[in-house]
Amino acid sequence: MHDYDNYLCSALYPRHLRHVHLGIRAFNLELAMVRDTVSNPIIGKMRMQFWRDAIDNVFKGQPPRQPIAQVLFFSLSQCKLSPLFFKRIIDERAANLDDPPFMSVHDLETYTENTVSCLLYLHLESLSVKTIQADHAASHIGKAIGIVTTLRAFPYLVSKRRMLLPADILAKHKISQEEIFRSGPVARLEDAVFELATIAHDHLLTARTFLSEVPKQAMPALLSVTSSELYLKSLETHNFNVFEPKLARREWKLPFRMWWNYRQSRF
Repeated sequence: MHDYDNYLCSALYPRHLRHVHLGIRAFNLELAMVRDTVSNPIIGKMRMQFWRDAIDNVFKGQPPRQPIAQVLFFSLSQCKLSPLFFKRIIDERAANLDDPPFMSVHDLETYTENTVSCLLYLHLESLSVKTIQADHAASHIGKAIGIVTTLRAFPYLVSKRRMLLPADILAKHKISQEEIFRSGPVARLEDAVFELATIAHDHLLTARTFLSEVPKQAMPALLSVTSSELYLKSLETHNFNVFEPKLARREWKLPFRMWWNYRQSRF
């Protein structure tokens, strides 16, 4: 199943808003899969343009006959959503179809802000949460999830000769990209992974500083970070070896941990 973590989150949403949550996640999944389902970037850019036009028409009340667009159009009758966030996601995904390297951690964080964090802003809007504290928490949680997703996908991406670890971290630890493509686990890679995992964890800690001021109704949107927290703990257990096969296993504790965090109003 694609996006299992957020499928679990949907159960925490008010019943009348679950289709909104699933529609937003389906939109994201559709865009995320473009890179791997098209034969060249030009076709990918055409797909992205379709979605720009589709979002424009959804908000004009004239959605195309496409299932996800139809769900998003229906969602607008249940809650207020901003077209700005949809377009930021599309633009960022389109800009990365050619796999440009992230030259710095800041570049990676910008990418995650414009993709993962924007999704969380949409979810907060669907829940009628409009507070600066919730937005700040969502921004940092989005960056944490995005960085962890990069680490999770690392073995698969390397097998496709794609490198998303920031160049400044690779250079700092004297790691050759080609060496990773040829050999997989290389010396000092664990140090680079540790540094990136620490940045993700710092974002999670920063998000928690806003917890006391975040309304409980925002929790369903923010609890998608639960899986990332469990992954970071497991990664530490395996000495930051991203190629450890056990890291690819689905965390059996995730549904209970997500439910428990929801009951405790924490993330």
